[in-house]
Amino acid sequence: MKNKKDLINLRNVKLTSCLSIILNLLCIVFGLLYILQPSNSVFWDLIGVIITITLFENLLFVYFNLHKRNILRPKTTIISYVQLILIIIAILSIMLGNLLLSSTYSNNFTENFGAYTMIYFSYFGVLIYGISFALFNIKCLYNSNLELFRQSFSKRNGIRILLIKKSLRKILIIMSRITFIIGIIFAIVGVFGSFKVISVFIAIISSQFGIFFSIIFLANTILLLKLKQHKRTTKKFYITAIIGIFVSGWLLMPLFLSNSSVYSAEKVFTNAFGTNWHVKIPSEANRFFLKTPFTLTGYYLGTEPKNCEIDKNILFYDDDGIRLYFDAYMPLNRRKELPGENSTIIRIHGGSWVSGDKGMMNMLQMNKYFAGQGYVVFDIQYGIDRNPLFELDPLTPDYKKGNFNIDDMMRHIGIFTNYLADHANIYGANLGSVFISGGSAGGHLTCAVALAIASGNYTNIFNESLKIKGLIPFYPANGQMVIFGISGSDEFKNPEKIIEKSSPPCLIFQGTHDILNYFSISENIRNSYLAKGNNECAILWMPLAGHAADVYFTGYYNQIFLYYMERFMYLYH
Repeated sequence: MKNKKDLINLRNVKLTSCLSIILNLLCIVFGLLYILQPSNSVFWDLIGVIITITLFENLLFVYFNLHKRNILRPKTTIISYVQLILIIIAILSIMLGNLLLSSTYSNNFTENFGAYTMIYFSYFGVLIYGISFALFNIKCLYNSNLELFRQSFSKRNGIRILLIKKSLRKILIIMSRITFIIGIIFAIVGVFGSFKVISVFIAIISSQFGIFFSIIFLANTILLLKLKQHKRTTKKFYITAIIGIFVSGWLLMPLFLSNSSVYSAEKVFTNAFGTNWHVKIPSEANRFFLKTPFTLTGYYLGTEPKNCEIDKNILFYDDDGIRLYFDAYMPLNRRKELPGENSTIIRIHGGSWVSGDKGMMNMLQMNKYFAGQGYVVFDIQYGIDRNPLFELDPLTPDYKKGNFNIDDMMRHIGIFTNYLADHANIYGANLGSVFISGGSAGGHLTCAVALAIASGNYTNIFNESLKIKGLIPFYPANGQMVIFGISGSDEFKNPEKIIEKSSPPCLIFQGTHDILNYFSISENIRNSYLAKGNNECAILWMPLAGHAADVYFTGYYNQIFLYYMERFMYLYH
């Protein structure tokens, strides 16, 4: 005869197991539907919420199975530990798979098989394991002798069965402690921003990958608590648990603030570009754009890269001991009926003027995205200053390094504009409608090049056939080249000095926690526009975002900015 406590245990096991099966099964079905028909809509945002809840529910399900009062614990301990480790590995794999997919030129499935495998195998693998675990629980309830379970819990002084070998256990404890400390550091940087150079990288990844790190950290906290077998009455247990929950929750703050980010972006965008900007975009153009500023499903499962024509590594300069190339991204069949109407986008990579490159180091998927909308995108190189601290950088080609200042870099980009003017017909590029965009050092050069061309005062450097319709700098680093000892003309180092009343409209991406490029730089650009009587400049602030917070293409920051960026360019193209 089962006692009352046993009945409660049985009921809890049944309820949690059934809930886990339902949620995981729903996520599998919706995941398959998203793969077959990926899109950005409110529906998929809601499904993303369900996916997030399911992933955290799986963690709580594991915690419940490892609880000392759980009647099935003797049979499910190893399975529980495996699930925790599997969730950590799977989340990392999904994140890395999406990064890899967004940094390759080819859209061919076989060439990107590894990236797709990392994303989909990990996503569905975790969900299938969750269902199997829950089914195993239910099977144990009906096929096992409850009295044996109860007896196993009553053996306080008996010899414990070692479910995990001691050596493996020690390794897991060490790794869990290290991960726990890393999570705390991530949370501190998330609160206060990057206050040291070493924390800049943490600030870059901790905010935009916050959901992933939150899940990983909570899984690691449960693993650490159970591996150490703290008694629930000890202070150490509660301190660890409280810190774990707080850090995991804080890492979700960028997600929780995404609605306020959209509200703020809508407000400043409207103030800068007109209250009636919505009606200026017809439905036939809107259907090519993101339907909502952010969808959680895309955050996990990514978005399929847009198809376009790509010409890689085209030489446009071979002198001064360097060679410079560009990549061209063009609409399929040069379709002019797309929203971009073959307007030109020049993309300038960042890297502190001493490193960096086109291609995978310059948001390659964004280049495809806008080519798919009908823009002709040119991802260009320019000569960079040789710096001993970056000599071992394996991703920056040596053939573009030299002793160059900002004026030289402007001259190199000017040479590209002359090349483009002579070859625009080859690519179908409309030079009467040109946008310039780039991040960090590329954001600075975006400002300098776009404003210089638009002013008409530098025709000795830039081709006057280019008509600048807008500039889109990401976390611009105006004036910061002095840190690296790089010189140049004052107006090129600080291009806000050449802003005029007639300067083209400007849309800026800026993180509130980007201490590498102080956000006062973006404010200075905006204030310079206003001082000249030009209101067409907006800063889209990304709360808690550090430097390069747009690296994750399907992240909340980049999705939100992309939503407004594509509309900004349509309004002014």
